Amino acid sequence: MDGRAELLIAGEFADLGMIAARSAGIWVGLTLDDSAIAALRRDGLDPTALRLTGLHPFEYAPADGGVQVVAHANDNEIAEALLDLFRVYFLRRLLA
Repeated sequence: MDGRAELLIAGEFADLGMIAARSAGIWVGLTLDDSAIAALRRDGLDPTALRLTGLHPFEYAPADGGVQVVAHANDNEIAEALLDLFRVYFLRRLLA
């Protein structure tokens, strides 16, 4: 995968391993939940273009004042779309 996009989230995150595990669970849930797919479409995202099957695309690392989220994909455009997905769908579920 050559595509990559990054996002910095400000805040204190004690356990990045737990965040990564929860994120992977959300990723798996997306492929199984038709209502989640419908919600993504309502939010203006194209689930087909995002290629919601396959390996979990997000990587988490500590950063000054927060956490760095990196989306990996086949190209930069898809990686940026995955970060949009992260902002719209994952972020509120991870921080809840």
